[in-house]
Amino acid sequence: MIAVVRSELYRSVSIMSSWLALIGFAFMAALFGWFSREAWSLFAGLGAFGIAVTVTAQHFQHRTMVLVYLNHPHRWRVLIAQCLSAAVLGTVLAAVSGVAVLLDDNAAHYRSTVLVAPVMAVFGTLCTAVVRRPLWLLGGVFAWLLFAEGIINRMAIGLPFASFAMASAGNTKALLFLLAWTAAAVPVALWAIHRDLSD
Repeated sequence: MIAVVRSELYRSVSIMSSWLALIGFAFMAALFGWFSREAWSLFAGLGAFGIAVTVTAQHFQHRTMVLVYLNHPHRWRVLIAQCLSAAVLGTVLAAVSGVAVLLDDNAAHYRSTVLVAPVMAVFGTLCTAVVRRPLWLLGGVFAWLLFAEGIINRMAIGLPFASFAMASAGNTKALLFLLAWTAAAVPVALWAIHRDLSD
């Protein structure tokens, strides 16, 4: 299991697109951090989700997932390794992009966001295991965030990204909602990783 995690982490940091995505998402989150700690938290969560989608989907885009599954026939172990790898990258992204928030004497908000960011990264990995196509997933998330969470739900507690934003401010109930969304994605992702890879 440790070898699979090490392999996923090495692959994630050795591909240029992973670095570009990490830097891009971190820059966007840091930029919004200068204006508002809440905006930084939301964009740090979106960045953690986005980097997880980017890193996980590369296997499907480059058709290397077949080789990974041949090398590691227990597909659930590969999924766990991808979740751990994405959690590490999501944590790094949140920690680096929130320097402005930390310097503005918001240490508690910074700490809670960095602690919740890995959950959003794991959620992103699980969603990618189901959808497999990053542009479809990121486009769908943008529409979901705009319409379902923004306009219809008005960023109230209950849906995943609003729950992340509130959990990053220290709301325990919101964290439970985010964990529930992530837990609900687990069985769907476990089903999805056993699908044929030829699509």
